[in-house]
Amino acid sequence: MRLITRVALLALLVVPTSVGAEELISTLKLDGLSFVSFGDRQVLLLPSGSQIKLHFSPPASDGSASFTIAPADVSIAPIPLDGGQTLQYSLASPASGSMRPTASGRRLDFNATIRATLSGGPNDGTFSYAMPFTTEQVAAPSADGTPGVSVTGMRLVDSVWYAQVVGATTNKDNAFPEPGAAVYTVLSGSFDRVP
Repeated sequence: MRLITRVALLALLVVPTSVGAEELISTLKLDGLSFVSFGDRQVLLLPSGSQIKLHFSPPASDGSASFTIAPADVSIAPIPLDGGQTLQYSLASPASGSMRPTASGRRLDFNATIRATLSGGPNDGTFSYAMPFTTEQVAAPSADGTPGVSVTGMRLVDSVWYAQVVGATTNKDNAFPEPGAAVYTVLSGSFDRVP
């Protein structure tokens, strides 16, 4: 009888901890201000309805929370291009990052490997890029001698959960549509909820 009582007591102590440790899934729905720019010479708008799901761990005592993004969590439709081609952006591997409070809104940072796939033409192919994303500032050089880029995001606005997350990298020397150009992207939109 004594053993059963101890097991029951242990179960009561464990259950609240496991329930409280569940992840929170937050969806960032992108708006019409989301785009990819190739050295400011060509700008491609991300299709409406695009979204990214973040899986948040329970917040720490300072209010910060880590998160992960799986490739299946990124839903961006192919971008139509001239000549019937499409450019598809996806996540090549899982990404991880953090969100933490500041005096001027919540800061969000993560590193990702982005896959860009060109289809429907004579130069089809896929390239992968390591790209940092943040609500702060990112910069990238060009490989072709033209000026690089620098872009600043916008921290999460409490209550409306709006943010602009930015990323930057250098296009491959033989990649479409601007070889060697400094590339940046703006992911503009609202979260449905945050920790």
